[in-house]
Amino acid sequence: MSGNQLTDDQQQITSQLQALLRRRIQIDGPMPFSEYMHACLYEPELGYYVNGLSKIGAGGDFITAPELSASFASCLATQAAEVFNAESFQRAAGCDILEFGAGSGRLACDVLKALDQQQSLPDHYLILEVSGQLTGLQQELLSSELEPRLHERVQWVQSLPTKFSGVVLANEVFDAFAIERFTVEHSEIQRVFVDYVYHDNSESRIAEGGTAETLGGEYSVPEDGCFVVTTQPDKRVQEVVENLQSSLQQTFAPGYTSEYCESLHPWWNSLADVMQQGLILICDYGCEQASYYSPSRNEGTLRCFFRHGVHNDPLVYAGVQDLTADVDFTALTQAAVDAGFELEGYTPMTQFMLGNDVLQHHQAALVNASEREQIAATGRLKQLLLPQEMGERFMVAGYSIGLQKPLRGFSLADWSRLL
Repeated sequence: MSGNQLTDDQQQITSQLQALLRRRIQIDGPMPFSEYMHACLYEPELGYYVNGLSKIGAGGDFITAPELSASFASCLATQAAEVFNAESFQRAAGCDILEFGAGSGRLACDVLKALDQQQSLPDHYLILEVSGQLTGLQQELLSSELEPRLHERVQWVQSLPTKFSGVVLANEVFDAFAIERFTVEHSEIQRVFVDYVYHDNSESRIAEGGTAETLGGEYSVPEDGCFVVTTQPDKRVQEVVENLQSSLQQTFAPGYTSEYCESLHPWWNSLADVMQQGLILICDYGCEQASYYSPSRNEGTLRCFFRHGVHNDPLVYAGVQDLTADVDFTALTQAAVDAGFELEGYTPMTQFMLGNDVLQHHQAALVNASEREQIAATGRLKQLLLPQEMGERFMVAGYSIGLQKPLRGFSLADWSRLL
């Protein structure tokens, strides 16, 4: 992929981040892929989610469900209202919403408007955001679109509150967690690393004019060197992958490459430390473990998003392209249960939204719309609901603590048996 596709600002960021990564590799040796991915996404001032460049919408790299249709937020609001109004929910202990990574702020804005219409407003709407640039976008949007009585409920926080009761929203959060990559070489499980190789023999780990073997084949080494993917044995990775194979009752064939996430348990444990009562809704691309590690899915799920295009080379555009992997909802659920949460349901987004009256929300939103606006809005909603679009590729899982009522979002179809 050609670097001339980058703007001056993008080129400056990717050059600085690549130089930083190159120095780290020179000092410490090949870098685990999880460390490389984390740096590309979260390195202070340079990482994709913290460097201030546009991410979401026509001028960014992708469009999320809240940007497509306000009906998505209305369905989440309907589910939150059911929790807030349940007899088992103790409002006196707090009645808040906490959103992780609020993007442009569109979801927060539309959820608050919908809850206001449903007369089920939370005491506070907390936003935990790592990006200063996105925080600025959120503040601008919410201050311009929300009435003061709604806007005053919004608070930005830098860490989890000491105590929390209410509903947690995590929309496309886990697919941005750094993942550990592995591959099978000659029946041996290997951990994936990122290295830097030089053409000049005086600095190189390979001979002048040589090539570096990688998962994708071979890279010709340019004069100034390049990043490459390499592999090494690792006891921890071998143990995790062997346990995966045991639980799946299958053996990954030579050449099989995939990933897993090490950060699930810490995330859930931190939430368990502060959450007294409520519901956690996870909305993300992913599937159950048996499908995730299907023999036919032998290249894993790692994807790179750049200007609304998708490709599979994580070694280019460091810091200015999004790196993402699907969510293993079986592993996610196990981590949640281990932390003390109860699985409430697991279902495709279409079924979750239908269970939360999406068609009624959609019709209500079109009452004063022109015919052209109605057609456009219906087309965007179809992108969320149709199976070949996001409808069955985007999953919703609910986890609770201290609730005693089945949730409507999982009433039409609950695929929990697959986890």
